[in-house]
Amino acid sequence: MKKNSWEKKALVLWILTLFCSTILMPVSQAESKIEYPLPSPLLVDMIVEESMFRRMSVREFTNETVTDEELSTILWAACGYQTDGGRTIVGINQIYAGIIYVLKEDAAYTYNPVNHSLVFFKEGDWRDIVGWQYKAPIQLGLCYDTNKADALLGGAELGQIGQNIQFMANALDLGTVVCGQMPPAIDPLGIPENEEGLVVMPLGHLAHPYNFKNRPFWISLLPRIQISSLSLSKTLDNLSEGTSFAGTLTKHEVSQVLWSTYGFSSYIDRSEQEKNTVKRHRTVPSAHGYYPLRMYPVTKQGIFYYQPNLFIKFQKVPVDFLGLPILTFLVKKISGDHRFEVAEAASHPLAASAPLIILIVLDLEMTRPTGKDDLSDEIYRRFWYYEAGASAHNVLLEATSWNLSASIISPTNALAIQSLLQLDENFFPLFIIPVGR
Repeated sequence: MKKNSWEKKALVLWILTLFCSTILMPVSQAESKIEYPLPSPLLVDMIVEESMFRRMSVREFTNETVTDEELSTILWAACGYQTDGGRTIVGINQIYAGIIYVLKEDAAYTYNPVNHSLVFFKEGDWRDIVGWQYKAPIQLGLCYDTNKADALLGGAELGQIGQNIQFMANALDLGTVVCGQMPPAIDPLGIPENEEGLVVMPLGHLAHPYNFKNRPFWISLLPRIQISSLSLSKTLDNLSEGTSFAGTLTKHEVSQVLWSTYGFSSYIDRSEQEKNTVKRHRTVPSAHGYYPLRMYPVTKQGIFYYQPNLFIKFQKVPVDFLGLPILTFLVKKISGDHRFEVAEAASHPLAASAPLIILIVLDLEMTRPTGKDDLSDEIYRRFWYYEAGASAHNVLLEATSWNLSASIISPTNALAIQSLLQLDENFFPLFIIPVGR
């Protein structure tokens, strides 16, 4: 009898302990598993090239609410799942490390692309703390999982995500800008130890509405940029990474793909934003407007250097504040077919058959212009990988819209690429992008 009595008391004590531990659990821990389904993404019919023409940094927002449907569409575009189960970005080395924090007035959430939902992370309004640079109804914190990727490849994946956010926000008549800093602005939120923040993107309605005029002023032997037939939503839903790259490319296709990496918009910006006086924007953003990447197209005929606009070359930073004509061209750097050597440096034999291979190279000297902030230190290299990831992602978008095949490859022998291009230690090959059919 005494034994049975003791067992009953022990059982009652265990139940009380379990009950009290559940009741007294901190709110943030109790709610951390709550998931909020997002509505289905909107179908956006803006053509993908137009979204690139309109890409710009927006820093002034109204207090107007971003709807759940708009947020849903932007998050799906960022890194969501396609109809066939693929993703709207590609995993570099088949790895997906990106994480998006969504900061709203009531709380901070993370985006779950598998369920297309928001997962509660922490209560409270963190927008003005994390997104201190520019106030907006929503702040998006882009982070990566350090257990899956380092700062460089993590940064490149976030560059893809950031591009999709900018394109889709613009297509919905919303705006955003990429804000990066060290230490990361998201640190006060207290994200897990295995996560590292990189950039914050405020999201909202524009204080100064978009106002673009089509003024290409194209001066080039390269064919003028054309508009494809595929919408931004359909392009993202069909985006994939190629595994073979045979065939030939037309001059028009080569021009389209190269322009997408680093080119200038055909549109002139007349929105008169006080915090963005650029008149002709580029297809990707760049920290401080430095644009330190070089694009080297490799074909059967040789290795070339792509000049996005010669008129910008003579300015302190390669940004167009005037709406200048676009004088773009290719300069042959090395004659002969070197695609096999590039494929070897990528450890990707099939790349040798690609009619076009784009080498994305960082020019370190351009990250420390005279009289401006020096961003050449290795700690800032992640931001240049972000930019390179954005450029590479644009190639995949253009390849998808013109029914081509492309892939993002991280070089396994960067020194071989450096030697092939006859570059010194101030140049760092970042990615190899084969393009074909």
